[in-house]
Amino acid sequence: MSRLLRLALIVVVLAVAGFAAVRLFVDHRPAVPAPAASPTPKPSPSGLTLAAAQRAAFPDGMEARTPEGSRMVYADGQLVDTPFGQVLVNPGTIPDAAHVEGGAVAIHYLRQDTGGIHVIRALPFAVRSGSSGSISEWSVSRTIGDLPVVYTEGGGTWQGYSCSFATLTELRPAGPAELATIQVMASDDGAVPSEQAKTTVGKIVDVVPNRSFVVRFTGARNFDARYVRRGERYVPEGGERDTLGGC
Repeated sequence: MSRLLRLALIVVVLAVAGFAAVRLFVDHRPAVPAPAASPTPKPSPSGLTLAAAQRAAFPDGMEARTPEGSRMVYADGQLVDTPFGQVLVNPGTIPDAAHVEGGAVAIHYLRQDTGGIHVIRALPFAVRSGSSGSISEWSVSRTIGDLPVVYTEGGGTWQGYSCSFATLTELRPAGPAELATIQVMASDDGAVPSEQAKTTVGKIVDVVPNRSFVVRFTGARNFDARYVRRGERYVPEGGERDTLGGC
């Protein structure tokens, strides 16, 4: 056999062996898992949307007249699931308000059936707080107790002294009920030179559902005020000494 023929046979054998090795690798490599499907957003248990709820609660537009005659305008809010149905919560402001006029939180209890969306209870000014037509902030908490609680904070400045108060409103089957109103800020920054100003702010921490929570104050004064549930409300365990004061 010529040398050239032997080289040709060697090349053929190596090629066949290489192809077999590739087939073996391909046939035995682990399968690549298929990409995980994107999670589908969970709809509201009732299928009710925020837009539909707000149309039902404010059929003539997102506004109302206060008892004093001012125009309150409401922003998009939040639908809250409760054991007794859906509750709509919306913050409201008064454009061009006087300083003494506060903002509001509207609360509507809703029911949806084959006949549509029904407003069971309408409270456009369920919570009033703040000044100059607005509240500072609002949120819905599920940590205070078994039922959702609306946290509303509002304040203002009078003769250089600033204060802010937080109102806790529990969403009960019969309607919203105030659990507590707590002073959470005091400052004399506008009444004294800035280098002498004293400001203290409080934040709710250490919640024991349905029993107690702590308001932790920091700043010019540093202390903890424990609030305990007595009947239908929360009260400071230490009485007046556990309140901020200064307003």
